[in-house]
Amino acid sequence: MKRFATNQTRFIHLLQTGLCLLILLFLSSPLAFFADAAEDREVIVCFGHSRIYKDTTAAKKAAVSRALLKTVQSAALKMIAKDDLTGHFELIATVLDKHRDAFIRDYRILKEFQTDKAYHVLVEATVSGQKIEKALADAGFDLTPKDLPSVLLMVAEKNIDDIGFDYWWKQGYADFSGAVAEPVIRQAFSGNGFAVISPDPDSGALDDELLASGMGAEPADYQAALVAERMGADLVVLGRARVKALENRMGQGARTFRADVQLNVIDAETGEKLATVTEKALNVSEDPDKGSKKALADAADAAGSQLSEQTVSLWRNIEKRKQTFQIRIRGQRILPYLERVRAAIRQHPGVSDLQTTEMTSANAVLEMHYSRSAQQLANHLLMQSFDGFGINIMKISPKTMHIELIPG
Repeated sequence: MKRFATNQTRFIHLLQTGLCLLILLFLSSPLAFFADAAEDREVIVCFGHSRIYKDTTAAKKAAVSRALLKTVQSAALKMIAKDDLTGHFELIATVLDKHRDAFIRDYRILKEFQTDKAYHVLVEATVSGQKIEKALADAGFDLTPKDLPSVLLMVAEKNIDDIGFDYWWKQGYADFSGAVAEPVIRQAFSGNGFAVISPDPDSGALDDELLASGMGAEPADYQAALVAERMGADLVVLGRARVKALENRMGQGARTFRADVQLNVIDAETGEKLATVTEKALNVSEDPDKGSKKALADAADAAGSQLSEQTVSLWRNIEKRKQTFQIRIRGQRILPYLERVRAAIRQHPGVSDLQTTEMTSANAVLEMHYSRSAQQLANHLLMQSFDGFGINIMKISPKTMHIELIPG
C-alpha cells in the first residue's frame, strides 16, 4: 500500500511538472495587444446604377456591386500617386475588380429608387486600405512611400536589477549602452526603411527649461515631440520597456521572466499620437540575466516590428492629409446642388484630384489637392452665381473650408 502511494505521488509530481512545462512553453511566445492604433478603415459613399432588363432584384444587385467597386476605387485613388496609377493602371484595375469583396468591411444602402429602365442606389461602404495595399503588393506593386520619415527613439528601460528606469535623456546620465530594447526597436524601424536618428543629449534639444518641466522616464507627448523636432526628426517613438521575474519556478533553478513593452508613435510637428502598440513576452531560464534580456528583446522585437509596419501606412496617410484641402458642406437637401458647387471648384486654378469622400442628404465632404490659398478659393466661390441657391462660407483655414448651402 505504501509502495502504491509512493508511485501515485511520483505520478502526480510528473504530471504537475509536465503541465508546468506545457504552460511555460505556451507562455514563452509573445502576446500582442493593440490600443489606440489607427483604425484601418475608410467610410466612402458612392452612386451605383444598372439597367433593368427583366429582373428588378438582379438590377439592384448589379447597381450595388458597381457602387461597391467605386468605393474601393475611390479608396485606392487616395493611396496611389497619379504617376503610379497611370504607369500600373491595368494591374491596379485588375486587382481592385478581382478582390473588391475582400476589401469591403461592411456596407449599407443609404437611398435607392428605380425608373422604367434603371435601378439607382447610394451606398456607404467601409473599405480596408491595408487589404488593398497587401493585395497590390502580392501582385507586384509596392505602395511603400519612397521617402520615409526620420525617427527619434525615446524608450525608457528597466531590467530586473535596476532600481528605476534608465533612459538617454536622463539629466546627468551619460551611459545607455547596456540597453536591450532600444537597439532591437531601432533595427525594426531601420529595416523598414526609416532613418533612425541617434540621440545627442548635448545637442541643446534638452534645455534647462524642458528638463525643469519634469520630463522623466515618461515624458508627455508634447515634450517628446519638441525634443524630436529640435533634433530634426519627423516622428518620435516614445515608450517604456520593463522586465520582471514571476513567481513561477521549475525546481530550484528555472524561473519565468515577463517583459512588457509599450510604444507610441507621435508626429513631431503636431504632437499628435498616431498609434500605440503593447507587446508582452515570457522566457524561462536558469540564468536571470539571460532570461530577462531574452524576454525583453522578444517583446521589443514584436512591438518594434508591428509599430514600424503600421507607421509606413500611417505616414502615407499623413503626407496625403498634409497635401489635401478639405471642404465640408452642409445644408438641407444639398444633393441637387452639390454637382454645381463641384463644377465651380474645378474651374478655379490650382485645384486637382477633386473627390467626394462623404455624402448624405444634408452633409458632404470634398477633398482635393490645392496649390493656392484658401482665401483665393473663397473669393472665387463668392463670385459665382448659383441658380436656385446661395452659399455661406462660414469658416476657412489653410487646409479646410466650411460652406453652408442656402436654398434660394
